Amino acid sequence: MSYTFLNIEGHGAYSSDMAFVLHEIDRDFFPTPWSLDSWKYLFNEQERLLVVMNLDDVTIGFCLFDKIIDDSFAHLLKIIIHPNYRGQGLSKKLLRQALLNLHMRGYRHFFLEVEESNFAAQKLYSSEGFKIIHRKKDFYGANRAALIMTFDE
Repeated sequence: MSYTFLNIEGHGAYSSDMAFVLHEIDRDFFPTPWSLDSWKYLFNEQERLLVVMNLDDVTIGFCLFDKIIDDSFAHLLKIIIHPNYRGQGLSKKLLRQALLNLHMRGYRHFFLEVEESNFAAQKLYSSEGFKIIHRKKDFYGANRAALIMTFDE
């Protein structure tokens, strides 16, 4: 199997076709999905990095970061691998690809929120050097806390 990565950055670098594909993956496989309108206007608001993972021209996952250039700081917003491809270490490959891309552009500080009950994601982030710094009560809704994690290179 041949996995490829597509890096999309900057304003206007995001097609409506791609927005629809990502919206479908997000809607179907993420516990707190965004609306299609949110996806369509994603790159109009702020600098972002989107890394899309494809298998034979089919999108099987993506990783999305906000970029705060002045502070060399990036915030992980979402990372998703289609359930049919989970358990193969692809989330780690995808996250590493995104972090490498950001590192090469001068980003040194990384931040994310993860649901406290999402042990698989916590294990992934910890394996890449992220550390828990705070717990935020009801972040994802009633009785759904988030763990705030950071990583500095």
